[in-house]
Formats: sequence, structure tokens, C-alpha cells
Amino acid sequence: MSRFRAFGWHFLISLSVGLALLAMSWFVWYPAPMLTAIGGHEIFLLVVGIDVVLGPLLTLVVFKSGKRSLVFDLAVIAALQVGALVYGVDTLLQARPAYVAALGSDFQVVQATEVTDANLLKAKVTMPWFGPKWVGTKAPEGRHLVDEVSAVSEIGGGRGHFPQLHIPYESMAKDVLAKSRPISTLLAANPGKADEIRAWLKGRNHDENSAKYQPIKISASEYAVILDSASGAVVGIAPFKP
Repeated sequence: MSRFRAFGWHFLISLSVGLALLAMSWFVWYPAPMLTAIGGHEIFLLVVGIDVVLGPLLTLVVFKSGKRSLVFDLAVIAALQVGALVYGVDTLLQARPAYVAALGSDFQVVQATEVTDANLLKAKVTMPWFGPKWVGTKAPEGRHLVDEVSAVSEIGGGRGHFPQLHIPYESMAKDVLAKSRPISTLLAANPGKADEIRAWLKGRNHDENSAKYQPIKISASEYAVILDSASGAVVGIAPFKP
């Protein structure tokens, strides 16, 4: 086998792995616009740089049919790629959005690292693995839990960080809808993007009259959660300033 053929096979295999990771990141773990908002794309690009680009290039450099150290050289390259892949996947999983919590007048994304094992145990649940779970929240009861929620709120958290306070989103959809804002306010907050907003709504079978919104905080960025104006059901997260 020539070095160019070896490079080609290595590149195709690495590209397949990279595309599979992209699909999991973009469509499952970090549905848009969460991947870029949280910063997961930086880890993804690092993994792709090593696995899809550097790995095959190293194979191109070291490959020589009949070379005594070829097996060792390829094993080192494979170990480098596997190490980068394991690191990247682990980091993406640790930082993934686990919950999207309705707080009443706004929504908040809760990352997996922001939920403690102790609170998961109290709620008798396990962390979602295949995409963030949309939940409602209820007020804390008991002095200890009230103080905990208050302390977390002071540093930018909230009830969504406590799984024992999660309730089905549907049970508070009407309350959320009552505190939501008209799309006209979203249009006013995004001058020059009226056509984009209307196109986003149309692509999801909605318009200015059939939808409302609430703000959502994703890491340091803010977007708009679009809601059905009749049921309060979540339509999606729109990449526009609330």
C-alpha cells in the first residue's frame, strides 16, 4: 500500500468519526444555538483538528511499506487520536446542557456540571444523556432548600439547578404564557432583523400572531424561547436578542 492510499483510508475513517461526533454534538447534546453559545464548538474543533487533520497527515509522513517501525508509528498516531477523542467527548459530555428550566418569566439552561449528584439523588432521577430536558420549576420549601436556592441565584443560578424542584413543563405552561412577551417586542429589540425573525417563525409554521416569547440565558448569551401563543408549548430557541 502506498503512503497516499494509507493517508486516504486514514482520512476517510477519521472523517467518519468526526462527522459522527458533529452529529451528536449539534443535533443531540447541544441543539442549536447551544453549541456555539456554550463554547462546545471550540472543543469540537480541537478534536477535529487532531483526529481528522493531524492524524492522517502524520500517517502520510511516517508511512512506508516495509518499514520496521511502521506498526509502532501507526500505533502512536492511533493512541494520539483516541486520546484526543476521549478527552473531547468527555469534555463535551461534562459541559452539555442537561436541562432547560422555565422559571416563570424566563428560561435558563443548566449544564451537567452545574447539577450535583446529591440533588439528583434527592430527586431520584438521573442526568439526561440524549439532549437537554425541558422542565418547569416550583418554589422551594423548607428553610435549608430556600437558602440553597437563594445562594445559587446570587451567582447566576436558579431553581433549575435543583432537580428536586423540577416539574413537568406542561403543568406551568399557562403561567409561562401569561408572562411571555409579544413578537412585536422581539422585532423592536432586533432592528434590521425583522425578515430573519419572520422567516424563523414561518419555518416552524408560526407568525407574529401565533407566537410569543421569553428570554433565555445560555452561558453569557441571551436568546429568545418562542412559545405557541395558544398552548404555551415550546416552539424552539431563536438566535435573537430578547
